[in-house]
Formats: sequence, structure tokens, C-alpha cells
Amino acid sequence: MKSIPGWTTNIEEISNGVFRVILVDEYGRKAEVIDNASDETIVRAISDAFDIEKQISKNWNLFLFNLCVAEINNKSIVNKEYNDKAFGSWYIESEENRLIYDGKDNWLIFQTKIGAEWTDKIVITKDELKYLNFVEQIRNI
Repeated sequence: MKSIPGWTTNIEEISNGVFRVILVDEYGRKAEVIDNASDETIVRAISDAFDIEKQISKNWNLFLFNLCVAEINNKSIVNKEYNDKAFGSWYIESEENRLIYDGKDNWLIFQTKIGAEWTDKIVITKDELKYLNFVEQIRNI
């Protein structure tokens, strides 16, 4: 079942074809969506939980790193590192692409390798960062 780090997912059918998707974190905060049985319903609930996490997380950067690692599922990753001493900055890279989170400035940066140099392709600020555009950048790796 799809979820995000630190949150548990519960899906229950409350009426014929109508489901309640609830994500709850360890502090009891909830993200809930009631809709028909579709993957989109689950993604909407996860997006809501992601937004809650972004607003009140005590360790947002580590949350993003763990979510990225979980979403990637080790597909062709050559290097990854989380650095708590560098404002919680991290990176995950494949042979040709990498995703960096600059913990000081709260930027998510997607880079591609051109020759021996890494080049910024997309920069997303924390305010602009949503679950769906985060997952899109993960898929780019």
C-alpha cells in the first residue's frame, strides 16, 4: 500500500464504491480524502499529508530524503547521502542525473551530467514544492 515515511495509511469502504483514505502520522495528525476507489484518491490524501509535513515537520529535509529513497526503490542509484551537518542537505544520483536538496536555501535541484559537469535543469523552492512535482523529479533520476 502506498504511503509516505512516518505516516500510516488506512483505506476503508464507507459506501458502495466510496472509500475513505486516511493517513495518520505518529503525532495523530490526519490527512483524509473520501472519494471513489481510484489511485488518484490515494495520491490526493498523500499530497495532503505531504503538505502537512511541509508546514510542521521538525525534520523536513530528512523526510524528503527518506521519501525519495522509498520512491526510487534503488533503481540504478550510484550514490546517495544525507548530511545533517550541512543543514540537512542531501543528494541521490544515478549515472546521468541527480536530485539535490539544498537544506540551507530549501531548494530542490534536478541536475543532469553533461560531460564531467553537473548542470542545473530544474530548481524548485520549498514554497513551490508539492508532492506531485517532487515525485516527477524523482522519476527523472
